[in-house]
Amino acid sequence: MPKYEVAWYLNDQKRWEEVSYLELSRDERRAELRERDLRDERDGIVELGIRNHLKTPHFFERRRIRTDLEPGARESEAHEDEKRMVRAFLSKYEKHDIGYYERPWDKQDKGFESLLKLKDEYQWGTEIQFGLVYGKFVRFDIFGRLKDEIQLTDKYPLVAIEIVDTHFHSQEAFKVLLETSRNIPLIVAYYFVPVVPRLNCVKKPERSNGYSRIRLQCYIADGSFWFRNERVEDTAGVTPESPEVYYNFIREKLYADGCMRPSS
Repeated sequence: MPKYEVAWYLNDQKRWEEVSYLELSRDERRAELRERDLRDERDGIVELGIRNHLKTPHFFERRRIRTDLEPGARESEAHEDEKRMVRAFLSKYEKHDIGYYERPWDKQDKGFESLLKLKDEYQWGTEIQFGLVYGKFVRFDIFGRLKDEIQLTDKYPLVAIEIVDTHFHSQEAFKVLLETSRNIPLIVAYYFVPVVPRLNCVKKPERSNGYSRIRLQCYIADGSFWFRNERVEDTAGVTPESPEVYYNFIREKLYADGCMRPSS
């Protein structure tokens, strides 16, 4: 790791202050600086530590501080309303059946097919930051994990629900989610505001000990983007191995199907 001759920290007046490695020779000053959040520059994203070598005291790179993979995304009021509603719904009931209609066009028997049945209680939160790539984190609208046990299996995967109205992932974030879902049990479900309740909706349990039902149309799992029970690469001439083409095809299809509105 590189050595640094200077470091920066926020002083008691909340102003960035520069400090030289020459000050590390003083015991009192060194002890004070060890209590500071040292950075490589003003408002820097590299956290520094102190090495008090006898002849060459210096600052060193401790870690890179993760920042948002998609900073500055502005969501609609409808997006925020649906996010609050879905999170409250998930927290209200203990058991959930997450799936899709296999034949949504069939008025007599749409054939609900389960993607995931959560029998044990999950803990749900909103605006959850999750470090999935070096130096960056993904922010999920809604995120859930098993509440009372520490397990990460196909039976108890991590579950993210992205509320989509006018904003979809960046290509970089989309690629990270695909790769992560291939490497660990992670399902990213999409809840499209413009097609509620036709393609996305929630339904409370019919009995007190029954499952709620959460209807999806699209999700990421096992390294692929899915429309109901079909991977995109099985029905179209695109694959995740060509990430830009794969991403653009899916994004354009979602717009064409009315699942997203253009941002104003």
